[in-house]
Amino acid sequence: MELLGRIKGLFTGKKSLEKISIDELRKERLRLEQIEQRVGRDVDDLEKRKQQLFVKGKDEASQRQQVAIARKIKELDATGKGKDKQLAMISRQMRVLSGLITIKENQSLVQELGVSSIVSRMDIGELQKYVERATVAGQFQMERFAEILKAMETPEGMELAEEDEDVLSIVAAMQESREAEEPSAETAVEDGMKKVEDVLHRKDSADEPGREE
Repeated sequence: MELLGRIKGLFTGKKSLEKISIDELRKERLRLEQIEQRVGRDVDDLEKRKQQLFVKGKDEASQRQQVAIARKIKELDATGKGKDKQLAMISRQMRVLSGLITIKENQSLVQELGVSSIVSRMDIGELQKYVERATVAGQFQMERFAEILKAMETPEGMELAEEDEDVLSIVAAMQESREAEEPSAETAVEDGMKKVEDVLHRKDSADEPGREE
């Protein structure tokens, strides 16, 4: 609410939008960026704590203790969802400020260009026709050059065949690397955390509009 109040404060009271300077808008955006970074650090900290708890629960012999740890993980995840909503609210306000800054900058640029600009004295219809003619002619020449280069440098069909062979070789290397990799404790934790996230957000996915039951 405080953030929203400060944004509204820019446009209420004695000041109108015309009287608000670009510097004021930029300062407010910078302030929101700092808040966004702080909330983002909170989210990162929550995710680290969730992973630490998962590692602790994985090594816990007592199922009762594992249940208690799982509840704590779910609690931290709920807190993280609240932080996500805060980040979304901050992002929307920053987008509003960015849009206003752009408008102000455009107004300043128009005033700087003035009516003496060469472009402003051109006939729009004539300019459009000229651009269309030049574009068509340029595209035609580029296509001719491309055909000539293709005929000179690459026998027809060879380039695609070579590319396919390279792609297959890269895929084979990826598969060999995966098969040769030995499982590690870190990998096990990462896989486990992915399953935890699936469980925590399974309901969110089921509630998505248009998702089939």
